[in-house]
Amino acid sequence: MIQTFTISLNQKHVLKTLLYFDVFNYPLKFTEVLENMPVAISEEDLKNELQCLIEEDLIKEVQGFYLLSTSSADSIARRLKGNNEALETMTRAYSYSKKIASFPFISGVCISGGLSKNYYDEHSDIDYFVITKANRLWLCRTLFVLYYKTLSEKEKNNYCLNYYISEADLLIPDKNDFVATELAYLLPTVNYPVYKRILKENNWYKTKFLNKGELPDLNCIEAPVPWFKKIVEFVFEGKFGNWVDNQLLYITLKHWQKKYPELSREDFDLQFRSRKHVCKYHSKGHQNKVLTLWDEKIKNFANQFQIEL
Repeated sequence: MIQTFTISLNQKHVLKTLLYFDVFNYPLKFTEVLENMPVAISEEDLKNELQCLIEEDLIKEVQGFYLLSTSSADSIARRLKGNNEALETMTRAYSYSKKIASFPFISGVCISGGLSKNYYDEHSDIDYFVITKANRLWLCRTLFVLYYKTLSEKEKNNYCLNYYISEADLLIPDKNDFVATELAYLLPTVNYPVYKRILKENNWYKTKFLNKGELPDLNCIEAPVPWFKKIVEFVFEGKFGNWVDNQLLYITLKHWQKKYPELSREDFDLQFRSRKHVCKYHSKGHQNKVLTLWDEKIKNFANQFQIEL
């Protein structure tokens, strides 16, 4: 007979947190479990909840990491290796952030994706969240894409600029756990004040991360302004720049619509959002895949242990 567990609300949050990171095969330290809890909870209370879950054999603690009882402890070695790779990669990421910020109309840069969560391996890219000047997002992106096409395949891994947002509108329309996690883990590298503005404009994410604070201004630099950046920005000032930017938005949108005709309007907007102040290019549908896998893991785990999550 299958045993039925009755678990507390906080324990449900712990399990759902571990299940989310299990999508990435990534066990968590105690402080990370705490930071990812969507409720305010003391360290002592969380320790008690974790111990109860261990005693019920729903989770386990191995080498200071918490993971589901169904997860392999091999993930710890994988994580530790990825953490070491991330430390070695971070210096390079900061260097490339400075190069990215040297491009015309780029006013701020943050690191996102796996590296922002202290993980990097041979399959990883360095993902950047780019903030552009108002009304110049599509000019900015087009200029960068032209440069990107000249790079080798190896070098391209250092320049994954798949999300652009304009200073004119920093509000991100998607409000789900994936976006909340990415916002909570954004790592500012260029223009710390604009990073603070992004979090302020999207402060809804804090309802899911009550125990995780914003990052301090440690290694963030001001956006560089080299001579070629000044010249290009001067050339595309005023109405002419506005017109060119609008035309590039129209051309890019039509190109993507033609390239991905199989996508519904909703899926297209989620993966290739193309608006005046935002450009998202996620051709592999990463957000959808993560949320779908997480939902499946929650359902499978709940069914296996006869608990309600």
